[in-house]
Amino acid sequence: MTDSYNFTMILHPWGTEHGEVGIDPAALYGYWERKDGSEGGGLWFDRLPAETAGYSAGLDLIDFDGAFDLPKSVKTALLAAGIYLDEFMLSN
Repeated sequence: MTDSYNFTMILHPWGTEHGEVGIDPAALYGYWERKDGSEGGGLWFDRLPAETAGYSAGLDLIDFDGAFDLPKSVKTALLAAGIYLDEFMLSN
């Protein structure tokens, strides 16, 4: 069985020619990758409580893989899209 996702949020932290971040908010899953294949991995989310102001996507990044640390440009793109990153995610 193959998982199918509906990546309705597509972000371009390196510009449209160099890679992307895709997020399926319903599945609480996403990915990040450079088009040249040099970096990439999965993203896992949880839903934020309704009272969490300022994060329009309503998602909290809880885990990732593919690298020891997410590239700064991916973190910046996630924050700009209204996704919450806790202090641990921001500091690494």
